[in-house]
Amino acid sequence: MSLDKFIFWALIFSKFLYAEGVPFHVSSSMLAPTTTIPGQTVENSDPESGLINDLKYLAVSNWLHNYLGQRYTQFDKFITPEFSEKYILDYKVNRTNQPVGTLDLIGHIDGDSLKKWVRLVDSKSKGSNQIKPLFILSSNLTGLSISPSDTANKLRDSAIAQSIAQLAQGPVQKLNARLIPNDSTFNLEAPPKNGSEIQSLISLANRRGETLVIWAALSACPGCTTPRFDVFVYNTSSQSLAFVVGDDLALTTRDLANQEILKKSLTPIFQQFQTELENMYSEGTVLENPYRLIVESIDSYRTLKLAEAELSRGNGFSIPVLKKTAGKSAEYEIKSSLSIDELAQKIQSTSLPGFKTQVSKLDSSSLVLKYLK
Repeated sequence: MSLDKFIFWALIFSKFLYAEGVPFHVSSSMLAPTTTIPGQTVENSDPESGLINDLKYLAVSNWLHNYLGQRYTQFDKFITPEFSEKYILDYKVNRTNQPVGTLDLIGHIDGDSLKKWVRLVDSKSKGSNQIKPLFILSSNLTGLSISPSDTANKLRDSAIAQSIAQLAQGPVQKLNARLIPNDSTFNLEAPPKNGSEIQSLISLANRRGETLVIWAALSACPGCTTPRFDVFVYNTSSQSLAFVVGDDLALTTRDLANQEILKKSLTPIFQQFQTELENMYSEGTVLENPYRLIVESIDSYRTLKLAEAELSRGNGFSIPVLKKTAGKSAEYEIKSSLSIDELAQKIQSTSLPGFKTQVSKLDSSSLVLKYLK
């Protein structure tokens, strides 16, 4: 097996290995007789089933309380038995007689998904203070030319532009933010694809104070009889294309003027857009920066295997992506919401188990670790 294939399967395996869930153990003896569970049904034809639901609620509530600390009060209104059910991976019931009739619930909680939910709620609560999306619209269709620099004007006098903006605003509004139509002149007429063009777009957004760029593009392709619609989302923090969703539209250019037909055709694309946008914030990737992580003194295949296993556990950064090996060093790309200095301090203060390293060098975009035998 090649080294690259080995690394790929090692990372896949480690992902499942560390996604088994967080163990929990709760007991009905922890529930006071007068305890009122949010969303609890007063009448229940199956008392034991109701008690099990209450214990699931208790398990999830306890986990979030430990994870959030004093911040828990900001989230407790969302925690109900129905909510908790979604985050219980597995459980079993034990009946004990200490005290008589006690039920113990033992199982695993999906901690990773709960952390994502917390980040999404955080983003919604911060809303426009954190999420400032620059909105750009462009079209190269015959008879419907829209320049990116003319976005704000088109939203005032074009029904097509208004329909697209309304569809884009829906998912953004769920994060308590609003689109900021572009009214600045710049040198791009189509969504950027290469690094230099993306840098140019990000520079524009940074000058305006925007944290995200949402670019909706109608385009014609050679030999096509129908237009295409895509939504590109650029992350100003990582200075990269975060995701793109789109499809060929089953309508003619003339049909675009019919708002009902247009919205019906674009709705599935914007549903995908909403899913990906919320994933960005729940995963925390919207605030992540890309860095180079170089590990030195990799003197054997066994050492490389050990490095991969330990680095994949994460220590303030995403799962590393191997970029190249040279001599006794391996270079990875990682992403982290921490600054390079904070990341170095975190790695140095909490050594990876089974893989002792020392930070030997760092700059604004790179971190060098030396493996210590």
